[in-house]
Amino acid sequence: MRALATYIMRGPVQALLVTAALALVSLIPVLGMVSVLSGATVALVTLRHGAKQGFMVLLGASLITSIFMYFIFGTMVLGGMFALLLWLPLLGLALVLRSSRSWSMVLDAAAAMGVAGITLFYLLIGDPLQFWQMALGKMLELMGSQDGMAEMVQIEQQIPAMAKWMTGMLAAALVMGLVLSMMLARWWQSLLFNPGGFQQEFYGLRQSKIAAFAVLLVLTFSLFDFGVISDFSGDIMITVVVVYSIVGLALIHALVAKSGKHSAWLIGIYVLMFIMPPQMMMALASAGFADSWLDFRSRFSGIKQ
Repeated sequence: MRALATYIMRGPVQALLVTAALALVSLIPVLGMVSVLSGATVALVTLRHGAKQGFMVLLGASLITSIFMYFIFGTMVLGGMFALLLWLPLLGLALVLRSSRSWSMVLDAAAAMGVAGITLFYLLIGDPLQFWQMALGKMLELMGSQDGMAEMVQIEQQIPAMAKWMTGMLAAALVMGLVLSMMLARWWQSLLFNPGGFQQEFYGLRQSKIAAFAVLLVLTFSLFDFGVISDFSGDIMITVVVVYSIVGLALIHALVAKSGKHSAWLIGIYVLMFIMPPQMMMALASAGFADSWLDFRSRFSGIKQ
């Protein structure tokens, strides 16, 4: 990782080549997570050199990706999608962190991007539930075969439940990808220029009470039957869980470090996240949300915030 970060920092040409190459690699189905590295490259350049150079890398990578996609698939759309959904948001988040040095503000901004995406989807689609039921139904038809009819019937019965959560899950996945890219970029920057800096920032990650009040308001709307407002709020809450699970994970790291517990505690947490991700994300999000009110770190004065 250090070698890759060092190469990226050699100049904008190297950075845009890495950004574009990693984006293209991420199009391979089993290597989708490589897009996190591509986004982190843009964020690293922006964190270190500012908006101008970050935007140059973004434009160059978009051009290379679009041209490559045109000759292979006959369309330049994917290059624009990388720019709009990954690189441009990360440039914005990097500028937020560069100017504020506050991970709380970065998470607020990432959550706001998720809410904006959900809002735009509702405005453009009108009825997301109906849209996803039709889309999932068509996908099921394409996947259908006579040999697996019983299995297909079971999946078809689950389509209404799946459709209800698709908008929120998609927004949450995008937000998670943005935050992971930002954290990787900050770790790279810390690795090269400020050893230990990212760890200190991560250990002190905590959301404000104002953000917690906003979450309570959205949660209230999602729990009662207010029609489309409740559906909209429910989709936002999925993104909120993702954001606060990251806060909860930072809290666990900080408390384990301060208490001197063995790293096996953290390994256990990550193993449980792999085995039962929904339950662990809810547990971590609950811890992160509670920390906004109770400030668990204040009980351990040695942890810097």
